[in-house]
Amino acid sequence: MTKLSRSDLSEFVNVADLPMVQQVVSVSFEGDDPVAWRDHAGPVPDSERRTMTCALALISEFVDLIDGPGAYERGLLTALGNALDT
Repeated sequence: MTKLSRSDLSEFVNVADLPMVQQVVSVSFEGDDPVAWRDHAGPVPDSERRTMTCALALISEFVDLIDGPGAYERGLLTALGNALDT
């Protein structure tokens, strides 16, 4: 995956969606179910989906920068595997 640039993001991100995306990410980091939380706010517009995708890409780049290449993918696969085991 290539790194995202500001010009790439500006093509996909609607600034009006950032507060909702920030809250969904916060809910997730707090250990709550972000999908259930977001469902209470009504339908998800396409622009919010694109904004969330960009946010997750940036988060994965940050985790890989801090914890080493592939760290985000390993963590995600572990979490998914644990979810399937329960």
